[in-house]
Amino acid sequence: MKIAGHQPNYIPWPGYFVKMVQCDIFFILDTAQFQNDGSLDNRNLIKTSQGTQMLTVPVKRKGMGLQRFDEVIVIPGWKRDHLMALKVNYAKAPYFEEVFPMLEQALQDTGYLIDTNIAFIRLVHDLLGLKTKLVFVSDLPQFADLRKSEQIAAICRHFSADCYLSGVGAKAYIQPEIFEEQGIQLEYLAYQPVTYPQLWGSFIPNLSIVDMLFNCGAEDTRKLLLREVQV
Repeated sequence: MKIAGHQPNYIPWPGYFVKMVQCDIFFILDTAQFQNDGSLDNRNLIKTSQGTQMLTVPVKRKGMGLQRFDEVIVIPGWKRDHLMALKVNYAKAPYFEEVFPMLEQALQDTGYLIDTNIAFIRLVHDLLGLKTKLVFVSDLPQFADLRKSEQIAAICRHFSADCYLSGVGAKAYIQPEIFEEQGIQLEYLAYQPVTYPQLWGSFIPNLSIVDMLFNCGAEDTRKLLLREVQV
C-alpha cells in the first residue's frame, strides 16, 4: 500500500493531484502550521491575457501569532473577485459552462480557510473519479506531537502502508533512516507537467488545476494526470 500527503493548498496545481492519483491513501495535513509568506496555502495562479494572475484568499493574521491550518479564518469579500477573475479569463474556454458552477458552489466566502480548500480538493477528487482515500491528520490525534518524518512514518504504520510517496522538495527535511528502520520504502515524485491547450497564447505550466479543467474538461484532465504519472 502506498501513501502520500500534503497541506490543503488553495485550488492546487495539477502536480498535487498527480501525487494523489498514484496512492491508495492521501492524508491531508490540516493541523500543520499555516505558512504566512511565499506558500500556496491561500493563493494560486491562473492565466490571463496579460500572463498570470495570483488569486489570494485574505486571512486574519494580526494578533493571531502562529496558526494551525484548521484555525485560519478568512476575511469575507474575496469570493466575488475570484469568481469574476475566472469569468473574465475563462468564459471562452471549452468547458467553462461545465466547470464554473461547481467552483461557484465549492468556494466559500466565510468561515475557515480549511473549509474552502478541502471543498475544492474533494470536488476535483470526485470530478476526476479518483479512487484514492482521503484522510485527515486531525482525525489521528495520537500522532499530533510527533515531528515531521516520525509523524509520516507513524501514519504509514497506522494504515499498514509499505511505501511513502514524497515530493522532491521534502528532501530538505525528511529523514530517510526513520523510514528504513521501519521497512517503509521512500519514493520521490519529480513532477514533470505536460502541455495541454490553453487560452491566451503560449503554454504556461504550473497553474492551478482550474486552468486545465476549464480548457480540457474532467475526462481529459484525468487522462493528462495519468499521462504525467507515467512520465
